[in-house]
Amino acid sequence: MRTIEQLRNDFALYIEEIDGCERAKCYWALLHILLALPDVCASLETDPASAKPNVGNRYVDWCAAYLPSSAAVSGSDRYQMRNALLHSGSTTAQNLGKTHHTNYVHFSYVDPETFDVSAHDTTNPNRTILNVHVAAMAAETKQALESWFNALQSDSSKMFSVEQNIGRLTRRQPKRIVVTQSDGSQVEKIGWTRSST
Repeated sequence: MRTIEQLRNDFALYIEEIDGCERAKCYWALLHILLALPDVCASLETDPASAKPNVGNRYVDWCAAYLPSSAAVSGSDRYQMRNALLHSGSTTAQNLGKTHHTNYVHFSYVDPETFDVSAHDTTNPNRTILNVHVAAMAAETKQALESWFNALQSDSSKMFSVEQNIGRLTRRQPKRIVVTQSDGSQVEKIGWTRSST
């Protein structure tokens, strides 16, 4: 069974990218990582031989289990944030599909340089716009990963699936490439790659 430390190493690329985006103040890129991570984790828990699971259910269930409970934000809200941003590059909720809708019309991702964390998970007076502080969301997501790593230690079924699937998780690793030059000679280049192989 994978230890918590091994799981941290498996996800080191994601944590490094979260931290790097925060240091570089690349909050838009950071947001994409944060909204994709529940998909990644929930996917690893799924037996690849089983019938294709409902991605929405999987995402919402993972968020409900590991992200902090909030009166303002549900797993369905996060799923609609994900759908709007990752599929349409939008901050407007689309509420596509039969389930997992949000009551918010828009998501406003506030800049941590101009707003403090007190803006996180607040709404406008008529509750149509959810304000999300991206740095607070990053802290929540990192804590959710830790909670998930801990929960896997006592769930042998999910851990089995994670161990079966973890090899396809993208990670930073050394790579050697042979490049053919314009004169036909070959040069070996050694560096780093982000890949599953």
